Amino acid sequence: MRVLVTGASGQLGAYLLGRLLEDGYEPIAWSGRTVGARSGLSLHPLDFADRGRLERALEQAGPGAIVHLAAIARADEALRDPDHARRVNVEATSVLAAWCERRSRRFLYISTDLVFDGENAPYAEGAAPRPLMLYGRTKLEGERRVGPSGLVVRLPLMYGPSRTGTPSVFDQTISSLRDGRPRSFFRDEFRTPLDYGTAAEALALLLASDATGTLHVGGPERVSRSDLMRRIASVLGLDEDLVRGNSQRDVVFPEPRPVDVSLRSSRLSSLLPDLVRPTIESTVAQWANRA
Repeated sequence: MRVLVTGASGQLGAYLLGRLLEDGYEPIAWSGRTVGARSGLSLHPLDFADRGRLERALEQAGPGAIVHLAAIARADEALRDPDHARRVNVEATSVLAAWCERRSRRFLYISTDLVFDGENAPYAEGAAPRPLMLYGRTKLEGERRVGPSGLVVRLPLMYGPSRTGTPSVFDQTISSLRDGRPRSFFRDEFRTPLDYGTAAEALALLLASDATGTLHVGGPERVSRSDLMRRIASVLGLDEDLVRGNSQRDVVFPEPRPVDVSLRSSRLSSLLPDLVRPTIESTVAQWANRA
């Protein structure tokens, strides 16, 4: 089956393309502005804010399913141009979701834990979303454009080595720690982080399922950003003390930022009982063994 992956140039997109190829799918890789390739597949740049071009490209591609990763995902970028963020995060989602609904094609919309305000974690799927940031508001509005046969997948903070050919913030942090240079992370901001490989596996399995509605795909543990990086450093044999903890309250942000958006993923466990969501230590140990 031909599966269209939007936002394929990003980290999760690169991991997902590789997984879909392993599972025997025929992925189509769409990016925003990025040209080049991921997992041996050519990226097809497309302006998701241009509704007409998007509709024509959909008709030409004719996918059997869509996994919609593409978004204006940086909070600062969304705030800087809210109209563009809404066109990409909301209106493009509406076009893709409606196209799939009319043709009875599978549609997965990838959303975020940042649709919550951080006041009542951990959050199950039935919890009332109250996003604090513009980015979260546009993603929540995108969720509401998904038809009854589609699936909204809320993902947490993700981590792992880059597969895009360009070092990620994660790679840059590990490089700094190896060089003995300290890095600071919030000790009072909590998530349920998940590695990219497991997230991609979950999405591939959900693509093959008939699950609809909303689903949380979080990691197995609630940790702060600083604890996450300290534990990663420990497994890699790096100096944990180089991971410094600072406070979210001491930083002035242009928008309010939630403190705890950890997810409860019990529905995921029921739908995919064989999916293993490894601990931070297990995940990093696997990377180290492959290196």
